[in-house]
Amino acid sequence: MSFLRRAEHPPLQLYTQRIQAWKKHYSKTAAALHYLVAMAFTGLFAYRLLLLSQHWAKAPTSQQLARSSSLAETDARDFWLPNPWVGQAPALDPLACTPQLLIIGAMKGGTTALFHYLNGSQPAIHYPNGSKSHVHFQQRYHPSIIGTHVTKELHFFDKQPVRTQTPMYQKQYFGSFPGVDTAADEPLAGRCSYAAHLGLSSSSRPALVRMEATAMYLAHPSAAGNVHQLLPQVRLVALLREPVSRALSSVNMLFQRSPEYAQLKPQTQEYSNAWQAYVVSKLRRQLAVLSECYSKLKLGQLIYEQIDRCVFHPSGTLAGVLHIHVGLYAVHLERWFSHFTPDQLLIWSSNAFDEKPQQHMDQLVDWLRLDPALTNRNSSSFGKLHERSYPTGSLP
Repeated sequence: MSFLRRAEHPPLQLYTQRIQAWKKHYSKTAAALHYLVAMAFTGLFAYRLLLLSQHWAKAPTSQQLARSSSLAETDARDFWLPNPWVGQAPALDPLACTPQLLIIGAMKGGTTALFHYLNGSQPAIHYPNGSKSHVHFQQRYHPSIIGTHVTKELHFFDKQPVRTQTPMYQKQYFGSFPGVDTAADEPLAGRCSYAAHLGLSSSSRPALVRMEATAMYLAHPSAAGNVHQLLPQVRLVALLREPVSRALSSVNMLFQRSPEYAQLKPQTQEYSNAWQAYVVSKLRRQLAVLSECYSKLKLGQLIYEQIDRCVFHPSGTLAGVLHIHVGLYAVHLERWFSHFTPDQLLIWSSNAFDEKPQQHMDQLVDWLRLDPALTNRNSSSFGKLHERSYPTGSLP
């Protein structure tokens, strides 16, 4: 059932204050581009996040919004996040050899760093497109949490359901994780030889919590249903970055990888002009597509299903709106909560994770009910994996 239909509508005045807060915050920045993108997240985006947080955590968000007209910049970073779920999640199955932890997004939100901290470092993290992320060596944060030995992003669940339900592809997927013998094990049936080899019982702590991190899962229309079909008890982690910065970061990465602009020297006026023209043109086209989608929304129907039908082709590919669509977190979270309970999904602010990574890692270990005494508490190992430059004056 839709959060939009289940939650009470907030007073119109509070909603208006939220829009004005966005305008005030982003009109102060050097780049008018921020204001352009921010307006995409007023309206449906901000309104639905308010409803989601009210329903999910039953938090007094109206008190927070009442002071939004004088919102400080530090407050503006995370006001759009749902309030955290409070409680204790059920214990993991220590005998399982299916993945029990998925980092589902968001893209450009810190998923590579989180995967690296949890999985430790190999000489490089490999991606499906052939690129590599070179990192310094470090141990896994907790010895029981281990990632796929193939690649960070398996992209298994962001496919059409017919593929994820095919035994051959399922076998390939499960075989990507350590401790899975695809010749002898039947992961979905709970028959896993590694548990017997280690002498584990149903009362043991999990010896291996297998994980993968595919950042597109959060926004993909089929991923939540595909995951639930195969892994109904899985734990999910979502790192949500402030949506305007996330969209800019996503487009900026494409700009810097484009051969057309490879010869331009950073920090020059020519580079800055090309950057502004590229980014604005990309995002304006995407805003036009999404605006048309919003104009077709019908009350009484699930919002995320209507948005998905509008922006995704039947093949499952996005209709050129990736950079902004990924940041519509309220739409995506509603889709995931239609399949999973709140205690299965851990939502973090990317900014807060970046500032206090060890605190968040400890929270994750506790959430998974693993032995905290085994954690590798070397805070000096937390560092940025990807840092990209922006033209002077382009960001707040």
